[in-house]
Amino acid sequence: MNINSMLVFLLFSCFILNGYSQNLRDFSMYKYTNFEAGYSYSFGEANNRNFHLLSVGLNKMVFGGRHGVGYSYGTGTDIGINTRNFIIAPKINGFMYFQFFVIGSELSVYTDFKQATLRYIPIFGIGGEKAKLTINPQVILTNKSFEPIDRGAIQLTINFSLGKRQKTRMNIKN
Repeated sequence: MNINSMLVFLLFSCFILNGYSQNLRDFSMYKYTNFEAGYSYSFGEANNRNFHLLSVGLNKMVFGGRHGVGYSYGTGTDIGINTRNFIIAPKINGFMYFQFFVIGSELSVYTDFKQATLRYIPIFGIGGEKAKLTINPQVILTNKSFEPIDRGAIQLTINFSLGKRQKTRMNIKN
């Protein structure tokens, strides 16, 4: 048996075994209420050093299905760990999930209680209902001279479920 025949046989066997395991999976959609905890490493050209931020928040999520699709929306706060002054950033966010891809956006207001800057943050990365790893470039909308952190970040976020229930379908009768 040559190598190509063996590869085709192994590939076919994997598809067959994967098809049998489909009956054991739960493809339902679920609604979650989550506590979100995260860490951001902020980098970019604005400052001479990089910053570390903690993120906490609450979000609502709908996730599930055969291919792992869903969306979430929530609110939270970023807190600067090694910034020159105490920095806090209340934010609102929204995400869409497809398989292991995540896209979304945030609107944050970074402040040291003397100055503030509003930032729009498009988000791209990988993840699912429990965790996500994203890259977050930042677009400064107001007060461009106030740069308490850098203009980009890599963020790891973990969701801790506070509640989970199965989403019911609405049956519409004509």
